[in-house]
Amino acid sequence: MTYLEKWFDFNRRQKEIESLLEETVAQQSEQSLTLKEFYLLYYLDLAQEKSLRQIDLPDKLHLSPSAVSRMVARLEAKNCGLLSRRCCDQDRRSSFICLTSDGQTTLATLQKAVEERLETGLNFLI
Repeated sequence: MTYLEKWFDFNRRQKEIESLLEETVAQQSEQSLTLKEFYLLYYLDLAQEKSLRQIDLPDKLHLSPSAVSRMVARLEAKNCGLLSRRCCDQDRRSSFICLTSDGQTTLATLQKAVEERLETGLNFLI
């Protein structure tokens, strides 16, 4: 198998796993979250004080700033209480996106389901 063929095979398997995870997150969350929204909650949970400046999120999520803005706005519009927003004291143009206690609870449930799916999905695909 050539390196190019290996690359395409790897890429196909990665997409299959992402599809499994997307399905898992949507099914396991009351809010029908997307995989990218799960990633957002995950990175917020890792951050100091469970919050990050919105301008720091695009690099972590591999999305454009406008896509992150739309994602946060969608989650706020769902009124599900997973996130909160607060102004940055040093720069009033910027805001922090914060993971709430409800967000932490939802994330814990999703992390367990994602870990289980990864365990079975990776064993199946590898």
